[in-house]
Amino acid sequence: MRGNMTISDVLRAIKKHWIVEIVLFCVVAGVVAGLTFTATPVYTANTEILAQYNSSSSTGDSSTTNQQQYSNGNSPVSLYPDLVKSDEILQSVIDNLGLHNTTTGLRSRVSAVVNDSSSIVYIYATDSNPKQTVRIVKEVVKQLKKKASSMAGTGFNVSFATIQAPVEPTVASSPNVKANLAIGVVAGLIIAMLGAVLREMFDKGINDASDVQSIVRDPVLASVPKAHTVSNGVPAVITKPRGRAAEEVRRLTTNISFVTPKDLNQPNVIIVTSTNPREGKTTVSVNMAAAFAEKGKSVLLIDADVRHPSVAPALGMNSGVGLVSLLAGEVSAKEAIQPYWKSYLQVLPAEEQKTPSGIILGSDAMRQLIDQAAERYDYVIVDTAPMTVANDAAVFAEKGGVLLLVVGQGVAQKKSLREVVKEFRISKTAIRGVVLNMVSVNNAGRSSYYYYEDHEDAGSSSKRKSKSGISRSKSKH
Repeated sequence: MRGNMTISDVLRAIKKHWIVEIVLFCVVAGVVAGLTFTATPVYTANTEILAQYNSSSSTGDSSTTNQQQYSNGNSPVSLYPDLVKSDEILQSVIDNLGLHNTTTGLRSRVSAVVNDSSSIVYIYATDSNPKQTVRIVKEVVKQLKKKASSMAGTGFNVSFATIQAPVEPTVASSPNVKANLAIGVVAGLIIAMLGAVLREMFDKGINDASDVQSIVRDPVLASVPKAHTVSNGVPAVITKPRGRAAEEVRRLTTNISFVTPKDLNQPNVIIVTSTNPREGKTTVSVNMAAAFAEKGKSVLLIDADVRHPSVAPALGMNSGVGLVSLLAGEVSAKEAIQPYWKSYLQVLPAEEQKTPSGIILGSDAMRQLIDQAAERYDYVIVDTAPMTVANDAAVFAEKGGVLLLVVGQGVAQKKSLREVVKEFRISKTAIRGVVLNMVSVNNAGRSSYYYYEDHEDAGSSSKRKSKSGISRSKSKH
C-alpha cells in the first residue's frame, strides 16, 4: 500500500475500478431504495389552537392586565409541550381511543410546539393509519383542555380557539421517497469512489498498463497477451504469426524506433530486463528477435543472464558453449554463436556460472563484444537478469542502447517495481519503454483477441532451420 495519493492517482483509481464502483453504487442505492419502498408509510396530522387565559371575576383593565401578564412569560401555555407528553394525558388518549399502545410508545408519536409571542399551540400526531392520526390529535386537544382548565387556578378560565382543524392526511410524511433516493444516490457515489480508492491503495500487484505508468512514467510500448509465446522451442512470431502475441511483439519492434533518441549511443542495442523472475523477459526477447528477423534484419540475441540462462532452453538449443566461454577466449565467435530459423537470426547462449555476473558482464571483453556486434548486426538484443537479482541491465545501459523493462501482469508487485525504477533513476539510467507481458485476454481486448484467432493462418507455422556456418553480418534485405 502506498500513502499520499495524488489527485491524479485518485482519478486514475476511479477510472480503473469502474466495475467495483458500479457494484458498490448499485448495492448502496439498492439498499436505500429497498428500505424506502418497503418501509411502512407514516402519516402526520396536526392542528393549530389559540389558548387564552381570562379573569372570571374581573372586568375591563383588570382582565386585560391579567391576560397580558400571562402572555409576558408567565402563561401556562409554555408548559403545554410537556403536558401533551405527560403520562396522564397520554393514558387518557389510549383509554378513550382504545389504542393498543403504551404511554412510552405514544409519546414518541405525539408532540406540541408553542409560539410564545402569540400563544398559538401546534399539536402533531403520527400513525400508520391516516384516520387514526386525526382522532389522536383531537383527543390530545380534548385532554389538554381539561388539564389546562384544572391548572388555571381560582378566578381564571382558559379558552381554546381552533385556528386550523386537523385534516386527514393523504400523503405519507415518512418515508420521504425523493429525499431518500437522493441520499441513496449521493451515498452510493461517495462509497463507490471511496471503495475504488481503497482498493487501489491495498492492491499490491500490477494489473494493467495504468498501474505501470503510474509508477514508471514511461510509455508502455506493447501489451503481450498471456499465451504460449514460446511453444516447443519456437516463438509465437513464427508458430502463430497472425496471433495477438505476434502482432503485439511487432508493435513493440515498431514502437522502439519512436522512443529511441537520435543521439543515443548504439541505438540498435536493445537491453531487456524485468523486475522479478518469471515475468517473461526471455520470451519477449526471443519473439522480438524473430520479429526483427521476419523483417529481414540481422539479429544477434545474447543471453546475458549467466546466473540462470534461459534463452537456449526456451529455443531448444545447445548451451554447452556460449557467452562465458567466448569472453574467456576458450572458443571463437563462430563456435559460440548458433543460427536459428533464418540465416540472419543468430543466438549467443550462456552457460550457468557461479562467478559474479558483474565480473563477467562488466569486463572489457564484454564491452568489445557489444561494440563489435553493434557494428555487424542490425539489432543486438541482450537478455539480462531481473533487476531484483542483479543490476546488470543498468551496467549495459550505461554505455548506451535502448533499455526495455518487461513487467508481468499478475506477477510483478508495485513495491518491487518502484524500487527498480528508483534504482534506475539513482544510476541515471533511462528506461525507454515498458512491455506489459502476460496480459489477460480481457485486458488485452477480447474482440481483438478473437480477430487474431479467427484470422490466424494455421499453415504458416515455420520449422526452425539449424544450418551451421551462417555469416554474421548485417543483412542487405
